[in-house]
Amino acid sequence: MPYLYLVRHAQPDFAGHYDSVTELGLQQSVWLGQHFAARGLQFARTVCGSLARQSGTLETLLHYLPGAPAPRVDPGFNEYDAASVLRQFHCGDERALRATGDRRAYFTAVRDALHAWSRHEGVFEGLERWQEFGSRVTAAANEACAGLEPSAAVLVVTSGGVVGRLVADALAAGPEAAIQLNLQTRNTGVTEMVRGRSITRLVAFNAVPHLERADRAHAVTHS
Repeated sequence: MPYLYLVRHAQPDFAGHYDSVTELGLQQSVWLGQHFAARGLQFARTVCGSLARQSGTLETLLHYLPGAPAPRVDPGFNEYDAASVLRQFHCGDERALRATGDRRAYFTAVRDALHAWSRHEGVFEGLERWQEFGSRVTAAANEACAGLEPSAAVLVVTSGGVVGRLVADALAAGPEAAIQLNLQTRNTGVTEMVRGRSITRLVAFNAVPHLERADRAHAVTHS
């Protein structure tokens, strides 16, 4: 069964242009790339979503993995549309909420809106249903691992909601667990799974071994 390394994107500009990578995020990516290289990890496939914060993180990682294959872009690994979720279920403007810089208030609003979204059975124009989000990210994970040798390693750069949903589904947990896992994810945190045709096992969740040094404590972020 292939090993799937899910990396949450590096730190974006929380109060500004969110689909970006900050200078600190760039450094997080450099350190993670160096960590993978030091471990001697050889990836059979590299994939990211189509969001700039995802592709930018992967591009930096690959500078330190010269033998890795060229990345695939799969929008199936894109994050859910947080702006639409907040608009429909919180009556709030995502950019305005982030622009305040109040991270606690923002993530409280996101949490409440996600719970409402996961319970909603109807359809909103331009917003996928919770069930559709799960089907999309599962299909993307299956495709990322398809046709590979059992010992192959796959590197995927994605977002916290995708990671949380895949982990919760692997544990046969429900929406509440997926949302809680989502909100715990750290920038460039690594989640490792063994993913086969009939079974998925969680090996590690949200690990930041590349940041576990006193002089890098400032680089542990959750944006």
